[in-house]
Amino acid sequence: MDEGFNALTTQPALLIPLYFTWSVTYFLIIAGAFGYIAYKPGRKPYKADNVEFVIVTVANNKVKNTLMESLTSLRRRFRDKVVWVVVDEGAELIPFLNSLSFSDPFLRLVVVPKEYLGGRRGKVRAMSYFVKYFVNDDVWYVFLDDDNIVLNDDFLYEIPYYEEKGYVAFNPILKPRKSRSVLAYVIDWFRYFNDLTIYRFFTGFLGIPLLGLHGELLGVKGSVLSELDLTFNSITEDFRIAAELVKKGYKTWQSSTVVSIKSPNSIKDFQMQRARWFKGLIHDLKYAPLAMKVLVMIKSTLWVVNVVAIAIVLYYWPQNIYFLAPFAVSALYHWSAYIYGVVKSRKIKYLMLTPFAWLIEVSSLARVFQIKDFYVIQKD
Repeated sequence: MDEGFNALTTQPALLIPLYFTWSVTYFLIIAGAFGYIAYKPGRKPYKADNVEFVIVTVANNKVKNTLMESLTSLRRRFRDKVVWVVVDEGAELIPFLNSLSFSDPFLRLVVVPKEYLGGRRGKVRAMSYFVKYFVNDDVWYVFLDDDNIVLNDDFLYEIPYYEEKGYVAFNPILKPRKSRSVLAYVIDWFRYFNDLTIYRFFTGFLGIPLLGLHGELLGVKGSVLSELDLTFNSITEDFRIAAELVKKGYKTWQSSTVVSIKSPNSIKDFQMQRARWFKGLIHDLKYAPLAMKVLVMIKSTLWVVNVVAIAIVLYYWPQNIYFLAPFAVSALYHWSAYIYGVVKSRKIKYLMLTPFAWLIEVSSLARVFQIKDFYVIQKD
């Protein structure tokens, strides 16, 4: 019996991160595969007419070009839909947005007073103000980030179908578009794979957003928005909203609508974006119901445990090549997403970085302590 096997049998604690990583990853892959195959959103042959868009934006020069790109796309594709733009008092682009709203009756500007909610910062503060003063119960509000482009109108056909069944919220499929950083764009395709698999299983097939919801496009019925307490302080408001919907027993669906999201322009911004999400999750997890806590903690822990598992496998590989097989299976899902991203980028040389892409995501944890508030990345 070789040295590697002896080490593992005499120190069984070494096997814990391996078995944990493999078993949880297999479960998520199987659930994701089932969601991908079994779920297809329902729809009616006609469109909903009770839909309005809401873009909450910092409205500064960092986002001006992408904001205009998003607004132009919305006005072109959804000509008869109201688009609300919600900004904080004193935002740089208020004069510019004012001029746009004067010339377009479907574009409406909302300015959140500085003193609202004690001057808190963040997207949820603006959402709270908008819901308090502008929301109608019978209208569906589609919240969008200021760099996103809606690529189809499938959700308009789905809303009448799910509204009849009592569903109250939906999410799209996120699809990255190129930025200045090819590597960030490549890694961002992992979110697309997640949407087609595990998010489709929970948000769509089960109708319970146990992994949370995307804030990039979040559609919610007005009557439900009015029920929610949006006075909390959070930098991951989409997760908190998902937690409230789960606690109240509300159902969700995953739309076949695809939303183009702008990838970060640098690896630093990519990591800061991920670190902001992780820090917000640490703060907000305590407000989630038990099932959601357990699932999110396990999935998030995989980031760290995978590093340990890989180290163990690589260390013992020369003596125990059979330990590589289950790791290869668990890694296939992640690497497939990264390879797909490389193909979409048309920069084949980035294939060499595929085995290390997960390290870039995991190392985002080191930037958690740099996050003091909602981090705004350069999007133009």
